[in-house]
Amino acid sequence: MKKAYLFLNISFFFWFLTLIAWFFRYTVVASLAFISSIICLVLYFNFKKVSHMFNKKQNKPEPTPTINKEEIIQQIAEEKMQVSSPTVSEEKTNTIIAKDVVFEGNVTSNEQVHIYGTVIGNITGKNNTVKIMQNGHVTGNITSNELWVNGKVEGECISETISIDTNGEIYGTIRYSNLSIKKGGIFSGLAEVKSATQSTGNVTAFKEKNKQEKSDPQTPEVGAL
Repeated sequence: MKKAYLFLNISFFFWFLTLIAWFFRYTVVASLAFISSIICLVLYFNFKKVSHMFNKKQNKPEPTPTINKEEIIQQIAEEKMQVSSPTVSEEKTNTIIAKDVVFEGNVTSNEQVHIYGTVIGNITGKNNTVKIMQNGHVTGNITSNELWVNGKVEGECISETISIDTNGEIYGTIRYSNLSIKKGGIFSGLAEVKSATQSTGNVTAFKEKNKQEKSDPQTPEVGAL
């Protein structure tokens, strides 16, 4: 039984006791029973009021969060940018042949190629950089934008810039625009400069054109005679 109803029942009991005492002319007992009944009745209403306020606080609905459309659109745009934009690892990937590894076959890469082991085959790239590290060995042709050799290369090397370091060795044909060989570096073979080859070709074509013009005599016009 709840406390509120307990106070109400006690109030009714004292009220009933008041009537009986008043009927039998027990004035003092009737007065005390009446006061007790009033007190219990007041306690009942106060307790009921407090419990109603407490239940009202508990049943108060929580405020629903407001949805900001601009924030949602911004979050969606950021997620799309993260998905569409490549990470650093996706933009550039280096090809590495590790030490004590023997690779047989051709290597094609437009990024950096580092050779620590042995490659038997061609290495091809457009705007890449090929580095033959110390103790690295390549048997094949190399085509790149920049070639740095500190190991050993046997084959044809075509590159804009060729650098032979102190422990570098190249045996074969090289075609370059810029060449540097440090003290201790070894090159044995045929060397061709790209720019010189192109200018020589233009001069040869010009000479042949002049020979053709000299060999074909011009016939005079009739009106000039």
